[in-house]
Amino acid sequence: MINATAFESEAGNVNQVALERELRSASLDLQQVIVTVAKRHIGSGRRAYAGGAQAPTWRTLQTIDEQVFENQGFRARHKETVREMFARFGDSRLSGADLDEPVDWRRDDDNLPAVYLIVRDLVQSDPSATGVSSD
Repeated sequence: MINATAFESEAGNVNQVALERELRSASLDLQQVIVTVAKRHIGSGRRAYAGGAQAPTWRTLQTIDEQVFENQGFRARHKETVREMFARFGDSRLSGADLDEPVDWRRDDDNLPAVYLIVRDLVQSDPSATGVSSD
């Protein structure tokens, strides 16, 4: 979820304690923003996935990732250097997947994008909230 390279390069330039505090704050905020955006895409409204419908696609995750990191509130609350520390969908090996295929929630690669990890937890913790099975 955290881009280790960005964290290491930034850690040498600032107060380590302050950076960790900012990163923790941004992580909590990011989780809330991802859940809010994800529910719009996979849990309600015209894009809801009915009980028997297929799971969200990689393209859905990519869209959620883009909307989350362009969220004006999130951008205003956290410095660019902190926002850049989060692993993004486009920077991961997941972006090479067929975007129209259902998401494989069994991935456990290192440095998975924040959106993948949080949406996976959302789907697996309460499938009824999103109408998606975690099979």
